[in-house]
Amino acid sequence: MKSPSKAQPVSKDIPMLALRASVGTIDEDTRTVELVFSTGAPVERYDWWTGKRFIEKLSLKPAHIRLDRLNSGAPLLNTHSAYSLDDQIGVVVDGSARLTKTEAGATVRFARTDDVENIWQKVKDRIVRNVSVGYRVHKFEEDAGDNKIPVRTAIDWEPYEISMVPMPADCGAQTRDTDQQSLNPCVLVTRAVSQETPSMADTNTSAAESIVERDPLDPGAPLTTAAKPAASAPAETDATRAADQERDRIEGIMAGCRAALIPAELMDKMIKDKTPLVDAQRQIFAELQRRGYDQAGPQHTAAQRPDIRMTDDTMVHLRAGMVNGLLHRLSPQHFKLEDVGRSYRGLNMLGLAEMFLRARGIRTTNLSKMEIAGLALGLRGGIGQHSTSDFADILGDVANKSLRKAYDEAPHRWQALATPRTFTDFKPVNLVQLGDAPGLEEIGEGGEYTSGTISDGKEVAQLVTYGRKFAITRKAIINDDTDAFSRLPMMFGRRARAKESDLVWAQLTGNPVMADGNELFSAAHSNLAAVGTAIDISSLGAGRASLRKQTSLDGQYMNLEARYLLVGPNQETLADQYVTAITANAGSSVNPFAGKLTVIAEPRFETADYGAWWLAASPEQLDMIVYGYLDGQEGPMVESMVDVDVDGVTVRCRLDFAAKVVDHRGFYKNEGTS
Repeated sequence: MKSPSKAQPVSKDIPMLALRASVGTIDEDTRTVELVFSTGAPVERYDWWTGKRFIEKLSLKPAHIRLDRLNSGAPLLNTHSAYSLDDQIGVVVDGSARLTKTEAGATVRFARTDDVENIWQKVKDRIVRNVSVGYRVHKFEEDAGDNKIPVRTAIDWEPYEISMVPMPADCGAQTRDTDQQSLNPCVLVTRAVSQETPSMADTNTSAAESIVERDPLDPGAPLTTAAKPAASAPAETDATRAADQERDRIEGIMAGCRAALIPAELMDKMIKDKTPLVDAQRQIFAELQRRGYDQAGPQHTAAQRPDIRMTDDTMVHLRAGMVNGLLHRLSPQHFKLEDVGRSYRGLNMLGLAEMFLRARGIRTTNLSKMEIAGLALGLRGGIGQHSTSDFADILGDVANKSLRKAYDEAPHRWQALATPRTFTDFKPVNLVQLGDAPGLEEIGEGGEYTSGTISDGKEVAQLVTYGRKFAITRKAIINDDTDAFSRLPMMFGRRARAKESDLVWAQLTGNPVMADGNELFSAAHSNLAAVGTAIDISSLGAGRASLRKQTSLDGQYMNLEARYLLVGPNQETLADQYVTAITANAGSSVNPFAGKLTVIAEPRFETADYGAWWLAASPEQLDMIVYGYLDGQEGPMVESMVDVDVDGVTVRCRLDFAAKVVDHRGFYKNEGTS
């Protein structure tokens, strides 16, 4: 008789795990929810230390599960986050943990606070229905039988928290925190198959259940358990066998894809195409090898680990939360704190960088502050080594939103006179002035309709790119330099808007030459006062009459109405007097322009042409100034990139913009008095 095969017990650190749970009965009065957090069902997982898969089972025997933490009021968390007191949204009711032969459950109670009310309402409305349970495994018993995938049964495990989540940490997934501090030692005891040939006297004992277990405290002293009688297997038909195989194939593909963070589209395709499990596993392992893993496990240290792009909902949620939390912290008056950002509002820049790395599976325990900041930004330790980084994109997104907010709020009044247009490229664009439609002619009985033509004129506009850049360095992250993340981007946003104003108003103050060879304001265009005068009833009346008498390309009166009075700051008060209604004692004192003109005061007018003032029609009457951006890039655009030269991230602001006056007939100028 041969002795059973021997296997040494193994003790190693493993991360905290998470498993999907289901929501049950809801009691609105007590704000409690009953849930089941385990049924003991097998789950396929991936061992990152050995590069091999295994089936995990959670024993539901009372002696195998530690319920003390749950029964003592374990926390109910918001998406496994435990970085702030605000992350705890409730508690597990004391003594509510319960076990049956088929399931383990507990009751949780939600807090009665304003920040939790939104989550509680979503739970009551069955919008948030996903629950994830975090637990530690202290001892596995592995069955290393003839199966291709070993089965590990947790015979000593401990649930320690329950979380409400938008997307549950499903079978095969680990919690987001894999830092050294969240690891716990786990003893792995191997159950090996006895290799002896059963005799006639052993016919009542199954070879698969004749096992040897070694004492983890004394590997040299085997403890042989008594043989157990084999249970009789139920009869199996071809149909049930095929159904079991298909279920195993689907569950295997789903578990492998989720553990390896394979995109859901590829997972669905393999299931739909009936890809054999072996072939699916081969594709998953090929993807892991591409990312830097082989069958022996990860081949990179924390400082060398490859840049793996997370595309799952967890990383999307993390990124959105970090962006919102950081924006609210930097500028609470401009950015409202949303639920997704509450977990991150109290963290400084370095804390966010560290959380990001841990979510990506990078341990930060032994890293310096400079290494944490560098890795988060995508810097690889040595000069010249860099890569793209999701964290750099997060900072770029924060800078972009801060810049756009300042850009949108920057003062600008030129749009009241301008007509927008989209430019598809950087080539010169002809801006056509249309003349009048042909005049209608009398048609006699049986007469023939004749064709007419429409006159046109052309001005040319062309997009020009304007831009600058600034840097977000590792030192800025470590020093939590809020200026680098809020003040600078906002300054760039205001400067982008100011650049647009410079270009638009320069079309009036610069008096450019038009396509007909005459200056914008000239006697040839009948839109320039012969003598400069101050603003008064007489001079305003002359300007208004000039606009009324402008003619089209075909010589027809356009009857344009003056809508805007443009002045520098030194004449703003005087201008307001002539657009405000007053109670007159005599007809000669009535203000004829009251309620008919809108004053636009612009300091650029005074700098370029002191004392001058303008009247303008409305874009509703004709196109006067045309402006535009590159198609799909309205306003300033921000790009972020890792830059070794600045030891951080360079944020580049770019504005593609064009502005051109296209019709002199909508404007009138008076040189004023100095």
